[in-house]
Amino acid sequence: MVAKRRRVRVGSSPQQTPLVDEVEALLEQVLNDKGLEPVLLRALLTTRVYAHVPRDAQGGRLAFIQFPSPGTGSLVLPFFSDERQARAAAGNRARVIAMSGRQLLELTRGATLILNPNRISCLLYPEEVASLLDEGEVAIVDKVDAAGEGPLEFREPDPAPAWLIAPLIALYLQLPSVEIAYLVEFRRPNSPTPGRVGLLIAVGVGATETEHMARATITLIQSQCRALDIAVDLTAFVPDAAPLWIQSSKLTPFYQKSSLSLLLGGPETLQ
Repeated sequence: MVAKRRRVRVGSSPQQTPLVDEVEALLEQVLNDKGLEPVLLRALLTTRVYAHVPRDAQGGRLAFIQFPSPGTGSLVLPFFSDERQARAAAGNRARVIAMSGRQLLELTRGATLILNPNRISCLLYPEEVASLLDEGEVAIVDKVDAAGEGPLEFREPDPAPAWLIAPLIALYLQLPSVEIAYLVEFRRPNSPTPGRVGLLIAVGVGATETEHMARATITLIQSQCRALDIAVDLTAFVPDAAPLWIQSSKLTPFYQKSSLSLLLGGPETLQ
């Protein structure tokens, strides 16, 4: 049984962006309504934001201050929607600079950013930043508790969808925390529509990097899922403790980091 899954949704373009002083209010609302994430992130593009640079920086190149995230140890780059927050966090160690959110995101491509780290915060992973800047889209990550949805039956898709597997392999090669990944079809035999089949990506990933993997995955596949009108679920597990349904189904991974020869072409039936 899949314990928790994440479902792909794509945020639609809002007609208006919120005022600058509504950013913190939006952060609070996003905690209860993930559908507002695209509104918040698009608002940041035109909002004046504040970041830290070294006080004693020399030369003309702009360098932003980062710090290790307490949860994962990975570096995050803090920025702020409010100048007072930024100055209070800077103390005597950093200088505060201001620019539009779009300018900051362009200058810091490839970094993981955290908005208002000392209050209600919001993480922005590199893949999300790139999608927001280049495509104007932000994936919405919904957590679904599948424990009460009844039994599921699993099988490998035949043929395996190349449109999904090929880009996922390329992505997971860039995410060191991903150890193994499977793609399966699933159905609910006791549902009113027992013949209906869904797709599920199951990823073995370090616990501290689950959220990054999920957001990067959904950001990657969102446009294709929309174009093909296909819903794809995502679940994660600790790599050395694969769920019983994976073990009992004797599934073949389409990606395995520890393998000497990665399945770069996917299963033989890939098309």
